[in-house]
Amino acid sequence: MKITKLFALAIFLFANAINSFSQFKIATDANIQTPKEYYLQVKQFGEFLNRFNYKTDWKGNQINEEFAKKIHRNTYLLSLINQEDQRITNPNDSSYRVICSEFIKFIINPEKPQEINLYSGQVKAQALVNIICFGKAAQVKVEMIPDVLSDRSARWVINGVESDLFAQNADSIKQRFIAPNSHETNFINLKRLNESPNGIYYLSTPVANTITFIKGIEQKKIQIQNIEKVTFQITFPGWIITVDEFTRNSNNSGWLISDIKRDY
Repeated sequence: MKITKLFALAIFLFANAINSFSQFKIATDANIQTPKEYYLQVKQFGEFLNRFNYKTDWKGNQINEEFAKKIHRNTYLLSLINQEDQRITNPNDSSYRVICSEFIKFIINPEKPQEINLYSGQVKAQALVNIICFGKAAQVKVEMIPDVLSDRSARWVINGVESDLFAQNADSIKQRFIAPNSHETNFINLKRLNESPNGIYYLSTPVANTITFIKGIEQKKIQIQNIEKVTFQITFPGWIITVDEFTRNSNNSGWLISDIKRDY
């Protein structure tokens, strides 16, 4: 019975969203004929955040009573989900549509509505970076997180680098390591770092990769060419969503939710 109700809710929400979009008219400048798709497109990630948090309308203005009456927050959130996802368009499988509906219900819960705060630790970005490493083309994944400084200013910082390029030599790792029972000797063998030719072997893989990447850039052995793709991951209590950019000529384009998962 619960699944049936959720399925019915999912179908109702998606149908309501389509109906709302077809009825809502966006006023355009009489002299400049801006296409409707331009306004509906989520052109920047910051714009995605403002729409998700139900702060601004499609033209970037503060949401007023008139807009709120025509487009409720649940419908607005649906417009931020990739509607061309096969899990949504497949009429024979409603499981992902149900997940979308449950997530939206969680977000708009009147007792505890949810928002995204960019500087709260909710948001991580992963950049797929094309590089030249020792004269050869390669790719690395760079995880970025917002960092709030003591004066309350903020910046993005590198939180980790992932690539097979930086895999450590297996023999060196076996020769240079901190033993698994080192906690019983108060980690006295940290002194090995004093004689180690490369302390990177004693670091966790994400940290070691990051240092190797930065050193490679400093030594001109690695050159960043361009950023191929950026993906954002945003966490909520019990949920995690992925946001990607979809470039297409439709009302549902730009920065959109590409995946919704439960985070147990």
